[in-house]
Amino acid sequence: MIFVIAFIGAITPGPDMLLIIQTTLKYGLKQALMTLLGISTGCIFYLFILYFGFAKIFTSNIAQIILSVFGIFYLSYLSFMLYKKPANNLKFKDSKVVSGYKKGLFINLSNPKVILFFSIVVLPYMDKNIFFNLALLFLGLFSAFLLIIFIALYFRKFVTNKLFNIIDKICAFIFIVFVCILIIRLFRDLL
Repeated sequence: MIFVIAFIGAITPGPDMLLIIQTTLKYGLKQALMTLLGISTGCIFYLFILYFGFAKIFTSNIAQIILSVFGIFYLSYLSFMLYKKPANNLKFKDSKVVSGYKKGLFINLSNPKVILFFSIVVLPYMDKNIFFNLALLFLGLFSAFLLIIFIALYFRKFVTNKLFNIIDKICAFIFIVFVCILIIRLFRDLL
């Protein structure tokens, strides 16, 4: 059950999934795997928090406010960079690995969906076999993102520079939607 919950949680739309799709389409398998490694590192961080019983710290109002502010700034920055960047002129070949790891890690750590997922959805399923459940959870998340990478790799051959410019703008818009959600949540927590 925990594997299925993790798998479904990972494939639902969110900043992590959008970043994986965009990176796979634009840069190919190597960069996508580095981004996945960054996201996985963030997931491992949250899994350790669950394992050692610190989940309540990250669900406190102060922690939620700090994480929301960080998420607002980082997602706004990414959205601005995607919107203002010049038109793509990509050759759609696998590129050398650049900064996918850092982007994946920062997106994951600032992603309110991930924080809520681990603290609200996953926490009740932690029982006596916590290490086994955490391993299943990680495998569910990892396999979902791998599936997304392979699907994006398949569709990559159909993507043109014009279409990718549209995808960049859509990703920028969706990141701004997540920023608005974070701002609303932040004001709700402050009041």
